[in-house]
Amino acid sequence: MSRMNIVIGQVMKRHKMRPELVKVRYLRLVLDNYLLKYFNKRFQCWAEDRSVKGDIGDMVLLKTLEEQKIPEVRHEVIEMVYKLGAIVDPVTGRRCRGKEYIEEAERLAQKQFIESEKKS
Repeated sequence: MSRMNIVIGQVMKRHKMRPELVKVRYLRLVLDNYLLKYFNKRFQCWAEDRSVKGDIGDMVLLKTLEEQKIPEVRHEVIEMVYKLGAIVDPVTGRRCRGKEYIEEAERLAQKQFIESEKKS
């Protein structure tokens, strides 16, 4: 069993038969005994997402389960940290794309223009 209680990871896929289960990839530091240096290593695990809100690509916070209900499920999703494509600048609180801020008024006007073009 993992010694870590809380990790952050990215949702890779959803289980086909049980949609409340998601496969999450997370990084962990592992010691290389020859170089005596830590390196990132990727791990994947199945986690239980009771809210079924998470989509592929979202960053989620995982917590280790105290009791395993299913043998392969050892974690549960606590919360969604970042939704894929919804990047928010932590200083200003505004949405951004790369280094540029997204103006919400322009985005809504563009969306309405595209929808009106589709109708005609």
